[in-house]
Amino acid sequence: MFGQITARLARLAVSATAAAALCACSEIEPEFLPMRGNNSFGSPKEPSEVLLFITKKPEFKYEELGLVTLDTAFDPPPETQVYERLRRKAAEIGADGIIILNSQTSIQQAPDITYDFYGNPIQTDRTYSVIKYRAMAVRKL
Repeated sequence: MFGQITARLARLAVSATAAAALCACSEIEPEFLPMRGNNSFGSPKEPSEVLLFITKKPEFKYEELGLVTLDTAFDPPPETQVYERLRRKAAEIGADGIIILNSQTSIQQAPDITYDFYGNPIQTDRTYSVIKYRAMAVRKL
């Protein structure tokens, strides 16, 4: 009896550690994919200086620098936090603004093992969605 309780506690500890690791994945930083070979387009700015365009394009002439993307899984943050992360990344490269593009959603499955009441392993599939937020970083001409 004591051995079964110890085994269950050990599995619970492993599950808690895995859950903590998965939560850490939600803090993934955005990536910048330049349209040309350059990764920097001027001196870094404050994120508040980067203009955000969601429903329309900028009224000024601009050059497209590249895509800023952010993948979220398991527990995506609110969109306002996503936009702030995208703005921070655009500010790092010296962009003047970002144009929010359509997000892409994919469904993924991964094998998982759970245990029944008696400690017997049961193979299951874990299904989760991944949302890729995308924005075009732009610079005024």
